[in-house]
Amino acid sequence: MTCSWPTVTLDECASFQEGYVNPTQKKEHYFDGPVKWLRAVDLNNGSIRNTSRTLSEEGFKSAGKSALLFEPGTLAISKSGTIGRIGILEDYMCGNRAVINIKVDKDKCDNLYIFYVLLMSRRVIETLAVGSVQKNLYTSALGSLELRLPPLQVQAAIAKQLSDLDKKIDLNTQTNQTLEEMAQAIFKSWFVDFDPVKAKMNGKQPEGMDAATASLFPEKLVESELGLIPEGWDAVQVGDIVQRLKPKKRYTKKQVEPYGKTPVYEQGASILLGFHNDDAGFDASPEDPVFIFGDHTCITHLSCSKFDISSNVIPLKGSVRPTIWTYYAIQGKQEFQEYRRHWSEFIIKDVVLPPVELAEKYAELVTTKYLMMESLKRQSKELEQLRDTLLPKLLSGEIELGTSEELVEAI
Repeated sequence: MTCSWPTVTLDECASFQEGYVNPTQKKEHYFDGPVKWLRAVDLNNGSIRNTSRTLSEEGFKSAGKSALLFEPGTLAISKSGTIGRIGILEDYMCGNRAVINIKVDKDKCDNLYIFYVLLMSRRVIETLAVGSVQKNLYTSALGSLELRLPPLQVQAAIAKQLSDLDKKIDLNTQTNQTLEEMAQAIFKSWFVDFDPVKAKMNGKQPEGMDAATASLFPEKLVESELGLIPEGWDAVQVGDIVQRLKPKKRYTKKQVEPYGKTPVYEQGASILLGFHNDDAGFDASPEDPVFIFGDHTCITHLSCSKFDISSNVIPLKGSVRPTIWTYYAIQGKQEFQEYRRHWSEFIIKDVVLPPVELAEKYAELVTTKYLMMESLKRQSKELEQLRDTLLPKLLSGEIELGTSEELVEAI
């Protein structure tokens, strides 16, 4: 099967257009408008619905003849910095100079098929970049990338098989976001806005809870150094409610793999550095969770399963209240200022401390949601591993589509 597919170059399948919309940062009115401005940082190896920055119409038009909007379905790839990150545009966007936009010839190729070819070819694409100080990927070099090109119908079937896996992963991610938002909303209502207390002050039954839970809230707000807080609650600092744990070992990027037994968390935006196959240093569980604080980045993450950490990650537990309650209590307390240590500032931030029984009730409610979230994360990782295993085999013709479908159904 493999030998029957011709080898072609990417420039036989697509045309390229570099982004040239780079408005001056000195004119604030050029930004925060309706035009989505695609930059390398927005490329996520998947669908791109929104961009981290936008332009005004004037900012967009400042590029003159280079002010072009790329259509939905256009592929994009980073040409400098972290070279080879890709994305599929789901809306009209303009691009800056760090992005190459790829328009696939749909008479020859399936758009998603070419997307997965680029995803699989990341390491090869990195070698095509040139430059002594900063490497850049030029369209001429990208166009020389070789790929197997099966019939259009086969391309579409392969792309659908891989896309179905990505859709399942995306659905799991969206479900987890919803569960996380629910946990945050309950915390804010109970422990920040004091909605149940205010309801009882007005002679009403607090919404969304049974009588037993409602009885845990007082019927009065009193003055404190933090302003009005529920009667009987205390004003404390973060350092009063967290216990800092000592790691046995810290892992580096060179010591982890893409998949494995034990996750290793970092302080970067991705949080997951990778995996190793040894016993975990932190024995977190649903009954005894642990969370992390990125000292330089202020990123936090709660885990109900075993894990390890990399450098500048601080592992924590709740010292006087359940850990899950403590985790939500510290959210947003320390804002990222610059890439430096934040711990000493973090531990002196103010927190309103409710009675133990109420914090335990919240933890009981949210733990169920977190267990579901961790289950979906594990499933997504299995789906990612299956996709990454199938990807080169499907694109080379090494594995039949029917065989891959059986593997997907087994997940």
